[in-house]
Amino acid sequence: MKRIQTTILSVIILLTLTGKVNGQSDSADYMTSPFQMTFLFPPFSTNGMDNANYVNDLSLNLFVGVSGGVDGVEFGGFINVDRYFVKGFQAAGFGNTVGGNVEGLQVSGFYNAVGGDFRYVQGAGFINVTGGNQGGLQGAGFANVVGQDLYGFQGAGFINVIGGKMTGIQGAGFMNVAGDTVSGIQGAGFMNVSGNIDKGIQAAGFGNVSGNGPVNLQASGFVNVADEVQGLQAAGFINRAGYVKGVQAAGFINICDSIDGVPLAPISIVRHGGYYSFELAASETQLLAASFRLGIPEFYTIYSFGKTFGGGSRWMYGAGAGTQLDLAGSSFLNIEVMSEQELWIGDARAPYPVYANRLNLNNQLRVLYGFELGNFAELFFGPTLNLSVAHTHPADDVYIGWEPIAPSWAFVDRTYDNTYHDVNYALWVGFRGGIRF
Repeated sequence: MKRIQTTILSVIILLTLTGKVNGQSDSADYMTSPFQMTFLFPPFSTNGMDNANYVNDLSLNLFVGVSGGVDGVEFGGFINVDRYFVKGFQAAGFGNTVGGNVEGLQVSGFYNAVGGDFRYVQGAGFINVTGGNQGGLQGAGFANVVGQDLYGFQGAGFINVIGGKMTGIQGAGFMNVAGDTVSGIQGAGFMNVSGNIDKGIQAAGFGNVSGNGPVNLQASGFVNVADEVQGLQAAGFINRAGYVKGVQAAGFINICDSIDGVPLAPISIVRHGGYYSFELAASETQLLAASFRLGIPEFYTIYSFGKTFGGGSRWMYGAGAGTQLDLAGSSFLNIEVMSEQELWIGDARAPYPVYANRLNLNNQLRVLYGFELGNFAELFFGPTLNLSVAHTHPADDVYIGWEPIAPSWAFVDRTYDNTYHDVNYALWVGFRGGIRF
């Protein structure tokens, strides 16, 4: 099987190179014939020994045919080879090879190879190769290759490759590659790659990579890389961009040099104009809490870890998001939401050194006023609205009994029974203050 595949590929390469070397322009000197038939292979042709110098209106090749060109229709049982050009319709059971340009419809069961430019429709069961520019539709079961520019649509079951520019649509089951500028849409099951991009869209199951220029939309299941985004960059895991004007959204991390918009991710790193701070704070529920903020002032994420009042092994960890509004002078206002879960560390009653088996959650809305202390720190304070939710039944945790988060002045403190858990809800107004660096 491997030997057969190698032989077939060798024939394709040989015929392609032969057509490329011997191919001439449409203005080359040639003879014309209204009809030719090749019975098995050259020189058993009605054009005799000069069949490679004839351009035919109708060409019939029972097995393998070699002609100067076609200005009409050509059918081949196995392979058609034309030195100069094809204008019209060309079909072969296995493959077509043309040294020059093709205008019209070219179809084959396995391959099409064109040394010059191609216009209109090219379809093959396995692969299409165009050495020059491609205009129109190119479709193959496995791969399409264009040496220079594509204007139109390129669709393949596995991969599309363009050496130059792409204006239109490129769709592949696995991968699209464009060496120069993409203006249009690249869609692939795995990855899209473009050297440059100009107002285009990239969508892939795994990743998108574009060089210079603005991309309007990059969407992938894992990673996006772009020089400039003017619109939306969305990835399941990570985005990397130079300048973003719009929205950058990732399942885990965004990285960009600068942004005129909003980064949405658990971690957003903005090199120029980003917001980063480390905070130490106290409240009615936590003796001391350390928090880290990152993103931009308009939208940032928060990660916290703190020591609660009460037993020496009880802690809380959580995450949230917020925005900062500038006020007069060096003052500001933070509006934030947080959710923090109870955690036991090194408690003798727990079966593990770090233990959090029971739901005991505090959800908080903060409105904090702050002001700068020189260029190195900020003081802040303000009220909080808190809602705690906890599973309180002893069976929820046989090791450590439930201890409420809410203080004694909570104005709502109720426990509801249901089939699976006893659930306590507590609502209260608290206070928070501290210092940021």
